[in-house]
Amino acid sequence: MLQLAHRGLHRTAPENTLAAFAQSLTVGFAGIETDVRLSADGEAVLYHDRNAPNGTAVATLSRSELSHLSGYIVPTLSEALDAFPDAYWNIEIKTPSVLPNCLAILQNYLHRRQLLISSFHHEVVLHVEKELRLDCAFLIAHRPAQLNELLLSAMPHPHLRTFIWDYEVLDLDLLNQSYTQGFNNFVYGPQTEQEHIICKAFPLQGIITDFPEFIGLTTGLVHQ
Repeated sequence: MLQLAHRGLHRTAPENTLAAFAQSLTVGFAGIETDVRLSADGEAVLYHDRNAPNGTAVATLSRSELSHLSGYIVPTLSEALDAFPDAYWNIEIKTPSVLPNCLAILQNYLHRRQLLISSFHHEVVLHVEKELRLDCAFLIAHRPAQLNELLLSAMPHPHLRTFIWDYEVLDLDLLNQSYTQGFNNFVYGPQTEQEHIICKAFPLQGIITDFPEFIGLTTGLVHQ
């Protein structure tokens, strides 16, 4: 499986920072999963939560204000892509509002980075695939009654051939159906060693995890 660090390795550095990304690559991850939002001053910032630590919406804060409230410099998408050119990047677009910024930025990296663009907003994913022809993925946090709806949405888009499943809804039958139809399956959210063992036994092509020690990577860091 392709091994991706969930928001970087964030045990000794804040998540979604250049330091966390650097640590994840140092311990052996092939790539990084990160989240992009739009700040009030129009920056595509790497930040997971929709609110800053004081409860203020990220969308109402400038990058500088968000960094001040968070206690560290919040990086931009461009800064991260420039800093780690050899990494595989899974970029989750958190809100449709940041889509135009992402399109403009990603245009500069089409043939120079390994990229997988994902979102829970599936219309955003379809738009990225259409405009940039980048590899894209649907994020899925529920178990669909049938896989057909997802397959029919994705099939007309040749660069949309990946589903990223929440561990809570992993289903072997659906994974097999998806794989048989030519789709890759990634998982995010396994927490225990046993859950990671289960993931290894399933037909998964990628794992997004906070726990390198459960996938055979050693960190030398104390688990917190």
